Amino acid sequence: MAELRVVEGFSFSTEEEYQNALREQKAAAYLKKQMGGKSAKDILKVYQQLLDQDLFHTQVGYAFLYELNRALHRQSSLSDTDIPPIPTALKKPTAEKTKDPKDILVNSRLAVKVRTLRMLVMILLAVVVAMFGITLSGSTPTILDYETKLQDKYAAWEQDLSQREAALVKREAQLEQ
Repeated sequence: MAELRVVEGFSFSTEEEYQNALREQKAAAYLKKQMGGKSAKDILKVYQQLLDQDLFHTQVGYAFLYELNRALHRQSSLSDTDIPPIPTALKKPTAEKTKDPKDILVNSRLAVKVRTLRMLVMILLAVVVAMFGITLSGSTPTILDYETKLQDKYAAWEQDLSQREAALVKREAQLEQ
């Protein structure tokens, strides 16, 4: 007699379907734990991602999606048109489409972090451009040309002093005669 493969009240005829159902059961449990205490809008985002990414393919996964759907419909802050229906065709999972449910939550968190980092980079870039603008337009000597400007300033003083000294020597010579 064939071994009975049951997950959450559903029996599966093949080992592959059974293993897929077990994976989906673990994924659903993980997602339930992560969504505990989240707002209806956050849960709706996760629900929509689950539908878009076609993560669940067995009856166990569809039961979880149905549970989410019902919970969203009970929320007074959401209208029925905001909540997409669950596609009814059960599909066989493909190796390419099987995704870890942690990726869904990580991707949404990653998107927020990427958006924040982009904003930070743009602000820092604007600050750097402003600093270069101030440096180039300012008349105050910078560290790059400080020595040259000091030498020019002292050379002008020396020239002025030499001219005054020459004028004094000339007056003294006139007075002595």
